[in-house]
Amino acid sequence: SGSDQKGPRTVNGLKAGFVSGRELNDTMDKKKQDENDRFKKLDNATTGKVAETVYRDKEGKRVEADATSGKRKKTADEEETELKNMVWGKGLVQMEEKQEQLRRLEAEKTAPFARTVEDKDMNDELKAVTRWGDPMATRTAKAQTAKPKYTGPFPPNRFGVPPGYRWDGVDRSNGFERNYFNSANTRRQQDHEAHMWSTEQM
Repeated sequence: SGSDQKGPRTVNGLKAGFVSGRELNDTMDKKKQDENDRFKKLDNATTGKVAETVYRDKEGKRVEADATSGKRKKTADEEETELKNMVWGKGLVQMEEKQEQLRRLEAEKTAPFARTVEDKDMNDELKAVTRWGDPMATRTAKAQTAKPKYTGPFPPNRFGVPPGYRWDGVDRSNGFERNYFNSANTRRQQDHEAHMWSTEQM
């Protein structure tokens, strides 16, 4: 009605204030119908209804598509590369195990027939095996893990202990190590000068 159209409205165009359920449904249906009519008036270029599918390869480059199947055409070089890299019925882990086995067989050809307790390869292989119930297994695993180390320059100290790898390069000490080295250098220089002075007359 005219009174409804003149009443206060929300931002979405709905009636403000107290609204019954029937009025709300009618308003929502009318709003939806208006949106559908407005969408139908748009051309296909704007809506993308007749837009063609764009096919891209793994690198994101645009490629041509086959008209019959809808799939992109593969070049002769790509097909040849796929055939070369194709391994039937085997996975990556099995391939690596096979290559490792072949490498070990080649190494065994040049190895001596008798294996003694001094055989380094055999000892390394036995050490690498993790056995259940080994009390030293956790300690060995911790020793094998490489911990990050600080590689930059740092002020010297009496024990040669480098800072932690998270050190930001700011010396926050009270200067004791620096004074210690200065005193040691001064004492060493004085001893050297005293020795040179005592042997000068000889």
